[in-house]
Amino acid sequence: MKQRNYTVNDSAEAETGNQQRKGHVMGQLELIVKKARNLPVLPQVTSKLLEVVNDAKAQAKDVGKIIESDQSLATQLLKQVNSPYYGFSGRISTLQHAVVIMGFNAVKNLAIGISMAKMSRKGASSALNTEKFWEHSLGVGVGARAIGKEIGYSCPEELMAAGLVHDIGKVILADNFPEEYERILQEAVEKDEEVYQAEKRILKASHDDVGEWYTKENRFPPVLVHCIKYHHVPSSYNSGEFSTAIKAINLSDHLCKVKGIGWAGCSHCSLDVAALQKEIGLAHEAKEMVMENLKSEVDAAKEFFGITTTQ
Repeated sequence: MKQRNYTVNDSAEAETGNQQRKGHVMGQLELIVKKARNLPVLPQVTSKLLEVVNDAKAQAKDVGKIIESDQSLATQLLKQVNSPYYGFSGRISTLQHAVVIMGFNAVKNLAIGISMAKMSRKGASSALNTEKFWEHSLGVGVGARAIGKEIGYSCPEELMAAGLVHDIGKVILADNFPEEYERILQEAVEKDEEVYQAEKRILKASHDDVGEWYTKENRFPPVLVHCIKYHHVPSSYNSGEFSTAIKAINLSDHLCKVKGIGWAGCSHCSLDVAALQKEIGLAHEAKEMVMENLKSEVDAAKEFFGITTTQ
């Protein structure tokens, strides 16, 4: 058979096709968002924190003042900074000192995590098992943070927050399109596929797309936005800046499915774990240790974030 020689015109046509498909997804996403009437609302204190922390001129005292307006957040932040993880047991008594010790990024991510945990107690559509969904999200965050520590990631708490929000698009879709979402989850199980594949087939847009839109609208940090968008398909991310974070979430999601940590709609696992470990520099022994400690660390995190689940 004669081999065809591809030309510049072929490349242009392929790029045009990609743009058309992207435009179709974005058009469908716009329709979904316009129909949505029940979007998660971040607490005012978290919105203010995101604004201040993204301000290059912000200081620890500015962040401390905002946190003081939310007693729950203030209490949990002090509890966290005095935990064994930071090594300052009982020695940090003021919010300003806590912000200095933890850093802006850790405070920002803690605030986002607490906000997500509060959402878990507000319930969701019957299409999703709310308790198990948030247990899985927490598990992905805990696992990704542990992976981050093992590979020397600069801010493991960032990965914790990314894990907590990685599936937020599912909450939006399930709450606003409950009948369609029940069908999506049913088909994902029947066809042994990822939920996002069934979403695209039925709704023409996935929770990744919706989650990306929601977090951009709420000015979430770019690393979280990208983890949400690409956590199922890290290879689609063409830049290197957030590559490690995206892959850590992808791997942790897989490990949580293997260990049965919560449930996010399906148990489909098709990841090449060995290849992904190599890409992010995670040794096999380190991965096994992360898996071994995953359940106990998730249980501890559930208590901290106030997430309760029934067996």
